[in-house]
Amino acid sequence: MTGVLAAPAATGYRADLQALRRRLVQHEVPVQPAGPTAVSELLTLRHREVNLSGGRPDELLALGEAVDRALDRFPDWPDLWLLRATVALSLHRTELARQVLAAVPVLTDLPPGRVLAGDLAQFDGDYAGARTAYLRAAGEEPGWDTDARLAALAVSTGNLAEAEDRYDAAEDDLTVKQLRSFAWVRVQRAELARHLGDLERASWFLAGAEAAYPGWWYVRAARAALDSASGRPEDAVTGYRAALAEVDRPEYREALGTALAACGQDREAAACHAAALADYSASAARGEVHYLHHLAEFFADVQPDGDAAVAWAQADVRLRRNGTTLSLLAWCLYRAGRTAEALAAVGAAEALGAGDPRLRERASLIRRSATDGGR
Repeated sequence: MTGVLAAPAATGYRADLQALRRRLVQHEVPVQPAGPTAVSELLTLRHREVNLSGGRPDELLALGEAVDRALDRFPDWPDLWLLRATVALSLHRTELARQVLAAVPVLTDLPPGRVLAGDLAQFDGDYAGARTAYLRAAGEEPGWDTDARLAALAVSTGNLAEAEDRYDAAEDDLTVKQLRSFAWVRVQRAELARHLGDLERASWFLAGAEAAYPGWWYVRAARAALDSASGRPEDAVTGYRAALAEVDRPEYREALGTALAACGQDREAAACHAAALADYSASAARGEVHYLHHLAEFFADVQPDGDAAVAWAQADVRLRRNGTTLSLLAWCLYRAGRTAEALAAVGAAEALGAGDPRLRERASLIRRSATDGGR
């Protein structure tokens, strides 16, 4: 399924969301108390709805609490443990995911559990361990999602030719009933092309995503990011506003502010940036960790504050030490004028085996600055 698809009239984001919510109502109707199978199916549907409708952290946190309550009733149900760990990883709560796998070791004997172990290994910067886990899962239960994970892992380690092959394989594994998954893969490929500077190819991938799964906020936001990268801030403003009309995510509000600033609308841009920062900061004040990298990037690039950027990036590295977090730490250190430390962070990322396009671009700039005598 590698071509650009035209979606049937009755499909797309809104149609899927309505259908999913109808299924949720049907699952909630049966007389309580429900057994573990019904509870697990209901919570899995809620997880799909949360992800489809925006994946807001507050909704994921509430879902995690609901899964915890279900586990109190059905502590021997593996599907509930898998869901709990999956939700934890979505919120960057790696320690909780590790606790789940340690408490229920039988999970890693199942393909979904192996995939989860691979996800956790990648979060921890253990790229070899992630690859082993994904390949074992793919050998036992082949699927597009495992191919896509292997592709993302290849991107993280700089094996871009393998990434393209893996994304091709993922698309080949999909059927015409999995248009959202096809669109998701196309967005990943577009993001890779954008980071490599191939904006025309990125646009082609996004056209395929838009045709396959119309109206999805996720694709609109990716298109807006491409418009910004292509020097079309007015189009980016339109795109981010369309995405925010569906899901009020602070990272999109920040990006809207940046696009508005590029259009010369400074007052509205400042309001958007302030709103995004308020959400990030409130989350961190509650002890949540999923916006740490957003805070680091914000203070590195949007509202420059070198000390704050480095502090937030260091907090993120303590939580999950991988190529992505070390790359961001290197960038924040560089922006703070600490070039020697930035070089050390780049070296630490590369020592893990990381080599994604953003890391390579930052490493080149930092090393060139060090050669020129620093900043």
